[in-house]
Amino acid sequence: MFMLGPVGFATPLLLLGLLALPVLWLLLRAVPPAPIRRRFPGVALLLGLRDEEAEADKTPWWLLLLRMAAIAAAIIAFAGPVLNPTERQAGNGPLLIAMDATWADARDWTRRLDRASALIDEAGRDGRPVAVIRLTDAPGQVAFQAADAVATRLAGVTPQAWTPRDLALWAEALPTGDFDTFWLSDGLNHPGREALFDAFDDKGTVTVFESPRPVFALHPATYGDGAIQLSASRMPAADPVAVEVSARGPDPSGVERELARIGLDFGLGAGRAEAALSLPPELRNRITRFEIAGLRSAGAVSLTDDSLKRRKVALIGGGADREGLQLLSPLHYLRQALAPVADLMEGSLTDLLLASPDVVIMADVARLSQADTDALLDWLDTGGLLLRFAGPQMAASDISRTSEDPLMPVRLREGGRAVGGAMSWGEPKTLAPFPEDSPFHGLPLPEDVTVTAQVLAQPDPDLAERTIAALADGTPLVTRKAVGQGQVVLVHVTANAEWSSLPLSGLFMSMLERLAVSTRPAAPEAADLVGQTWVPQIVLDAYGQLQDAGDLPGQPGEALARAMATGPGPDQPPG
Repeated sequence: MFMLGPVGFATPLLLLGLLALPVLWLLLRAVPPAPIRRRFPGVALLLGLRDEEAEADKTPWWLLLLRMAAIAAAIIAFAGPVLNPTERQAGNGPLLIAMDATWADARDWTRRLDRASALIDEAGRDGRPVAVIRLTDAPGQVAFQAADAVATRLAGVTPQAWTPRDLALWAEALPTGDFDTFWLSDGLNHPGREALFDAFDDKGTVTVFESPRPVFALHPATYGDGAIQLSASRMPAADPVAVEVSARGPDPSGVERELARIGLDFGLGAGRAEAALSLPPELRNRITRFEIAGLRSAGAVSLTDDSLKRRKVALIGGGADREGLQLLSPLHYLRQALAPVADLMEGSLTDLLLASPDVVIMADVARLSQADTDALLDWLDTGGLLLRFAGPQMAASDISRTSEDPLMPVRLREGGRAVGGAMSWGEPKTLAPFPEDSPFHGLPLPEDVTVTAQVLAQPDPDLAERTIAALADGTPLVTRKAVGQGQVVLVHVTANAEWSSLPLSGLFMSMLERLAVSTRPAAPEAADLVGQTWVPQIVLDAYGQLQDAGDLPGQPGEALARAMATGPGPDQPPG
């Protein structure tokens, strides 16, 4: 193809016709031969008459120029001009079209399919066999086929929501013999990229195509300093650009909509941008996902978890705080443990229930009025959690003695129990390992946690079923029962260090986490997942849309632990 600046010509030989334009100009300008004069007497009768239509004896220059331009335009048109033509790939052998097909390709996927379709059509005209591979798939056999057969299946090729874990594995799966490669890359430096390129280069000519537009990725949201911390990355980092992050979740009617929006500004050469989003707890707890507005890509979506949703916890103490004795306050250790991870509320029970708390904690509260009891039961029916701690007032009361109180998980004995003191027999009691059906199962037991006093449970038939933590001698330490859709939990010791050293240990916070009182669960480690099977329910496709997992099989905890370190894959998709 002959190039003249940005314009190429498919049949440049026709442009030689432009050389004939000067000759044509001279022919059109030539004066016809002078007429022969003959005298005719009758002409005298025409003397004095004027012809209304006069004709020039020569063609005007502007008319000649217009005719020449029309002829030149026709010659150029027949030469087949093309603006910014794409050079055809030379070669007669097989053509391999390799597509990364990751989430980074999703927003440009239609254009990439158009480019692959054009390559297949061109190979078909040249009689070249073609093969198309998707590098996010597990390496398999590469078979070259006729271009027409490959073109019919191209529309079914879709991107995946993960990235290749090791492209070098594809280098070992390439077929023998020489072939040319056209690599539609997403521009990211995946593991094994250099090794695969070298393998392609050994087989023949390699052409790599990358989109000129930057790739954006949204990091998981975190909560800190009283706001949601958002961050995103881009590659390559070039000119300043601004993007907007949309927070989405259900409204009060259950319809998903945009709840908030904030901008992220990438400076010149900056590869990362950060912003803090401050929202009321009610609105923040509704957020299920963040996404970069206008980008259809799984990398531009971040799903939220419980670590972002701070629960509203209502605290009610059974006794007034004594001035100067904060450590003896029934709520002091609860405030210290929960303030960083939950929104705490204090006041009367009636006012607190109007704020729809997620958890109500009562420390050494014995009896409640009938109105408060009915209000709490209604609240429990909707799924609330009532966490009660024992104390001197509960031990001295007659609550849940002869019959089980509706707001207590078990019946209690009178008086309570004291060990390890000057007026008692025996040593302070340690904790027993948590049973497998307990929410505390798997938590390590500190050796320095001991109990010196507690309220005792009556040995009813369902006591063992409701016990979720016990002392080394088998005495129940934490009991629980379901009430409607909610539950009532009783810790048989005080919430301060008066009866036990439990509030002074890290186990106290871990137990509150397991009871879903706080929302800062520790990230599971590989050892925590061993022996478990995780079944996917909702997965994220390459375009950032949630899809039903269908019949995807469950994954063992060991495989999920590896995926947490290496990233999602075909067997462990994101979701």
